[in-house]
Parts: sequence; C-alpha cells; structure tokens
Amino acid sequence: LILTLFALGTGLAQIPAGILVDRFGARPMLVGGLIVVGGTIAAMSLAPSVEVIYVLAAIAGIGNSVFHPADYAILNSSIDGERMGKAFGFHTFSGHLGGAVAPATIIFLTAAYDWRLAMIVTGLVAIAAAAIIAVQGGVLMDENQGAGEEADADESTDGEARPSTMSLILSKSMLLFFLFFLIASMTSSGVTSFSVVALVNIQGVTLAGASSALTSFLFASAIGILLGGVIADRYGKHDETAIAAFILSGIIFLIVAQADLGTAMVIGLFTLAGLVQGILRPARDMMVRAMAPKGAMGRVFGYVSTGIAIGSGIAPVLFGFMVDQGLSVWIFWLLAVFSALGIGIVLVQKR
Repeated sequence: LILTLFALGTGLAQIPAGILVDRFGARPMLVGGLIVVGGTIAAMSLAPSVEVIYVLAAIAGIGNSVFHPADYAILNSSIDGERMGKAFGFHTFSGHLGGAVAPATIIFLTAAYDWRLAMIVTGLVAIAAAAIIAVQGGVLMDENQGAGEEADADESTDGEARPSTMSLILSKSMLLFFLFFLIASMTSSGVTSFSVVALVNIQGVTLAGASSALTSFLFASAIGILLGGVIADRYGKHDETAIAAFILSGIIFLIVAQADLGTAMVIGLFTLAGLVQGILRPARDMMVRAMAPKGAMGRVFGYVSTGIAIGSGIAPVLFGFMVDQGLSVWIFWLLAVFSALGIGIVLVQKR
C-alpha cells in the first residue's frame, strides 16, 4: 500500500507538475521536488504509526512527479541537438542505475543499523542533491526559467502561439504518445514482474534459470539504453528504430510462447529482448521531443509519463490474473500484441 500510494501520488500529479514546470521553470521545480521527496522519506523515520507513513508516501509521490517534466525540459534546453539522443540515453541509464543501487543500499543500512536510519540517510541524499543543483544549477539551461505569468500568455516571446494545456493533451499526437508510453510501460512491467513465474510454468526451466533470464534482460536493457542514445544521434530516424525494436521484441515473445526452449536459449532470447527494449527508450523520447511545441516540454513529458504510471498499475493486475488462471503462456502472447500495437502507433504518428 505504501508503494501504491507513492505511485498514485506521482501519477495524479505529473500533468499539474508539467504545467508548473512550463510556467515557473524546471530548475526551481526540480529542487523543490527533491526537497519534498527527501524530506518526506526522512520524516518516515519519525513516524509513530504506519498510517503516518501512508500519508508521507503520497506526499513523496507528489514530489516525485516533477522529475520527468523538469528533467526533460532542462535537457532539451541545455544539450546541443546533435548530442540529445546520448543525453536522453544517459539520463535514462542513470535512473536505472539508481534503481539498481537503492535496494542494496537500503538493505545494507537496515541490516547494519535499522530501517529508521536508512530512511534518514536516503532522505538526506535527496536534500543534498537539491542543494547542489540550487548552488551549481547555473549550468542547467531552462527556456521557461522566470517566465512566471508570461508563460500563460497567448504568445510566447518569439511570437509563436503557446498551445493551451487542454488542446495539447487532447491532440492526436499527444494521445498517441500517451498510449505509446502506456503500452511500453505494460511491456516492461510484464517482463520484470511476471516473466520468471511464466517461464517456470511454460518452459519448465528452473527458478534460478528464469531469474537469470530476467537479470540478463535488465542488464542488457541498461546497455541498450546507452547504445540507443548513440543510434539516435547518428541514425536520426527514430521512428524506424522504434519499429525495428518492436518487431524484434514481438518475434522474441512469440518464440518464447510457442517453442520448447532450453535454459540457455531462454537466457539468450531475453538478453536480446532487453537490448532492443533499451534501444527503444531514447528513440521514444526523441520522437516525443520532436513533437513537443516550444515552451511546452514540461507539459508534454508530464502527460506522456502519466501513461507510464497507469501502465505500471494495470500490468500487474492483468498479468497476475493470467498466472492465477493457469494462462501463463498468454503473458508472452500479450507482450507480442503490445509490440504490434507499438508498431501501429509509430506508423500512424509518422503519417
């Protein structure tokens, strides 16, 4: 419930966070979000009951909501266009790295001391990051910094009309990318949450073998993200990269659903699937960047990132139900269907 409330707070607040980023600038929102997240996590160490932690988790989720809109707005303004793919790729990779390091760090601190100290240390790390950005943040450019009320004007400073939030999120392009992010999120959530039990059920591999396949998928995905950033800058045709990644992923999921595979083959296929799923990430972000109007980067990434939150919420319920009903093979069939839908969305968006 703690994790659900955190995710719910993030999902509900991402669109408002994007609006605030476009209006007041990304840097102050980023610093504020880090302070809120760090402060609430540190405050959990003082909680007298779990009910207080529930409230703090929801508040932390609201603070967490600013990161996607603020980060991408800063990257878009700070990085030269010829290196944007690598910047997006490294940004996403660093997030995966932090996610991998955090559990081991928390478990170590809890085992060595106690969980309350672990929460305090974690919160202070976020507050320290906020202080560094506040003091040294001048290197981070932000086209909306200090815009204030002017960001709500009908005309931007360069004479281009600023689209309203409603017209933006209800546009065909935005709706397609929202669906794109939702499908991509359900795919990754399905693999990370339920591929192990599904492989044990339908392929007859051991639990250790299935876990090794998932580990290989995750490591290859991280490498693929960095590789995808280089491909995005050098090749440039992001829609073709995304289509190729979806095709390869879909074929792999169909093979796993249909064929009788050994452990080594399963690990090899999952490694390849992780690599192409990683390559997809920078291409996806670059397509969204190309579609975003000037001055609306925060709202655009806040909106499409809400698709990630919704997809991450739907997938466990859907795939868990399939496992409970003895339909584990349908997990991979459905992942292949998601890949086909991703191809369709990219083709429609390209037209």
